[in-house]
Amino acid sequence: MATAEQALAKMREICLAFPDTREGAHFGEAAFYVQGKLFATCGTKSGACEIIFGLQPDHAAALVKSDARFKPYPRDPRAVVLDAANVKSWSEVRALISESYELRKPASTSRKQPKASAPGRRPRR
Repeated sequence: MATAEQALAKMREICLAFPDTREGAHFGEAAFYVQGKLFATCGTKSGACEIIFGLQPDHAAALVKSDARFKPYPRDPRAVVLDAANVKSWSEVRALISESYELRKPASTSRKQPKASAPGRRPRR
């Protein structure tokens, strides 16, 4: 069982280890963002310390259906709520948060190739 302070410390350890992440706030909760996109929160606004993160909708539904520790987040079918007191393994939480991070991180930008000039035209300089 984790206290709210312990849970937040673990969430910071997990979330801030991913590239391009930062901690901020979201409706009074500690929130973790990747390049401006929210991928997890942790806080006690509802009384208990809750960890909220997004998954693929079918994965979120299956997790809620198969494991009583997880509840659906009411405003988003992709989001799942876990009471920090019910964490059995932080490795399990890390794997779920990793999935959430991967879903929210922007696609990597590839180097743009210069446009080919039209036949018979000289490229601009």
